[in-house]
Amino acid sequence: MIKPIRKMGDPCLLKISDHITKEEFGSQNLFDILADMEDTMRHLGGVGIAAPQIGINKQVVIIEYYQKDITRYQNIGDCPRKVIINPIIEAITEEEESFSEGCLSVPGLRGTVSRPKAINYQYFDEYGNLHKGTDDSFFARVMQHECDHLQGILYPMRMRDMSTLAFIDLD
Repeated sequence: MIKPIRKMGDPCLLKISDHITKEEFGSQNLFDILADMEDTMRHLGGVGIAAPQIGINKQVVIIEYYQKDITRYQNIGDCPRKVIINPIIEAITEEEESFSEGCLSVPGLRGTVSRPKAINYQYFDEYGNLHKGTDDSFFARVMQHECDHLQGILYPMRMRDMSTLAFIDLD
């Protein structure tokens, strides 16, 4: 079911989200949350969504994108649907990359954010299976952005130069 997106200023977006417990993995409640997140993300054309964005303060993220569907970014590749639960991210380089980010919770705006270029990550899927990896692609950026939501952080809070925050449509 498509849910309303919580927008910047909503206290729900500033809270640290609770971990999914062992008992919640594979549960109908978790599958219902995931279905709502997925429906909402796809309806709005997002590449990722975090549970707090639909008002659920749980450490759950979905990321999914395909180059053919996205004209605003070049050479990002494809990321088939990934359910990311209780993630841990670690920067593995001091090198940062700046990128103009947007967010479903900050509609109509984009701003330049610098993030570590390469990360190690680990997370569980909806069945409780552990996934680990290293990444330095667009996926690393999206994962960092979405996982910030789980810590009560929105991308404008990461911006170093607020003069880069701008409306997408200036007409």
